[in-house]
Amino acid sequence: MSDLFNVTNGVRQGGILSPYLFNVYLDDLSTELNSIRVGCIMGEMIINHILYADDLVLISPSTRGLDTLIKCCEKYGIEHNIIFNVNKCAVMHFKSDSIAKFKVPDFILNGETIELVTEFKYLGHILTSNMKDDKDIERQRRKLFIQGNTLIRKFYMCTFEVKIELFRSYCSAMYTPHLWTKYSVTAIRKLYTAYHNSLKILI
Repeated sequence: MSDLFNVTNGVRQGGILSPYLFNVYLDDLSTELNSIRVGCIMGEMIINHILYADDLVLISPSTRGLDTLIKCCEKYGIEHNIIFNVNKCAVMHFKSDSIAKFKVPDFILNGETIELVTEFKYLGHILTSNMKDDKDIERQRRKLFIQGNTLIRKFYMCTFEVKIELFRSYCSAMYTPHLWTKYSVTAIRKLYTAYHNSLKILI
């Protein structure tokens, strides 16, 4: 282990080493969270957090459990001189339509109340409190519409083969569709319509 040294620069946004440095730096926090026997039971494991670089998600089936996890992070931040930005934090209560309304208490981090939301984009995927995927499908439909229009404007003079290859590369590849499990027929039909219309106009 090296001698102590002062940190004068943060990690670069999008840098190759950044995720690795975050994982090393926050590994102790992950260990501490794992030691708290609070979370969702999956098989023989208790899962209470998901960590990807500097994105941390705390998971608990109870408000008391979530409060315990937040206090663990707050304590870790004080001990390691880490400031968690409350403005970038959010609390979401997942519920089905059949469950009666539940008053979610305030959660405090560093003396500030964390915002309660019904919709949140995590790693590009839109999550909603009712666990439906229509909002994320709409995100994909809009993205497809923009990409399709770009191809139509810039490559209308290309050959049929080139157009098909471009469409497959830029419009057929979709982000997180394998996570769509609860959606309306209307939402998926709109996506299909956007897909077929973009292809039809392009060729």
